[in-house]
Amino acid sequence: MKKFLKILFALIFIVFLFSELLVMPIIDITNKNDRKTLNIIYAKEILEVEHSVSYIIPFGKDYYYIGIDEDYNAYLIHAPKKWAENNFTDDSETMLEITALQKRISDYDISKELSQIASQQEELTFPLGYSECLELTYIKDAVMKIVSGILTLILAVVGIANYKKKSELPRIAVNIYVIMAIITITLMLIAII
Repeated sequence: MKKFLKILFALIFIVFLFSELLVMPIIDITNKNDRKTLNIIYAKEILEVEHSVSYIIPFGKDYYYIGIDEDYNAYLIHAPKKWAENNFTDDSETMLEITALQKRISDYDISKELSQIASQQEELTFPLGYSECLELTYIKDAVMKIVSGILTLILAVVGIANYKKKSELPRIAVNIYVIMAIITITLMLIAII
């Protein structure tokens, strides 16, 4: 029974990893229905979210903005740090064309906080609502996931092949394998978080 549970858990984990690192990114890149192209005339940062491992080790930040298009509709936008600061100033008449993927905000706490902030903007209309945002870096994120997925597959195949051979690898090969595993895990964490 324990062996069956281990195999079942391993299969569930592999399916999750495969879908998260290979299937979902390909769907994001090829999704034309949720891709939006807008002309944004103004944007400002409204929320900075810090990610951490076990609430101790900081592991990156997410930045959310409110962007206003030429028809004065407002959108929640997930973009890199200083995106609004680098593209918009208070005194200029800048118009920036963006292409982004419309996605549901999956984290409940972030969604709740963004909803509270956006609902206070009474003069603005949010056509996508408060629980959807425009993901500006969806292509970069998808490519990182796909690369880390492919590297994970390569490492798994090499590890299983070596395990079945039961041969001793040279020290340099083991070191390269460990370094590649660390790089792959780091890339995977950055892509998923």
